[in-house]
Amino acid sequence: MSDTDAKRLVVEEVMEAVMAGRQGAIARHFGPGAVFNQRMNAGTDAPWYGRLEGEFRLHGEEEAKAFLDELIRRTSYISYEQRGILVEDDCAASRCNWTRLDEKTGTLITGTTMYWFAFTSDDRIRSIETIGSIHSVIPSRRLEAAQ
Repeated sequence: MSDTDAKRLVVEEVMEAVMAGRQGAIARHFGPGAVFNQRMNAGTDAPWYGRLEGEFRLHGEEEAKAFLDELIRRTSYISYEQRGILVEDDCAASRCNWTRLDEKTGTLITGTTMYWFAFTSDDRIRSIETIGSIHSVIPSRRLEAAQ
């Protein structure tokens, strides 16, 4: 298997795990000191905002596993569609369209997230940077009726 194929498989596995909400064993793909940087165009004070935002340095597999567990716990998607994976040298990129339901409020949120991966020389993840963009926020009819 080529380096490009190996990196593509890592990206596919990580993307599927995060979007499907099942971590599995993806923490093994993170190198020591890996950085996860996550940003979004949503205000963090929005009642349906539950994503971890900021820069997180993951010191080892156990810390990566704990971080990914929390990331997955905070956000579950009801549908998602990967829109391709590009791999070049020690970098990869992917885009995913998604829809999620805020279980507390019933609000439906749709958006797109771009993912950029950087790899170590042994094909482990050195960093992931994500930028999410919210396309629409549809309040639950329960919220409208209460107002």
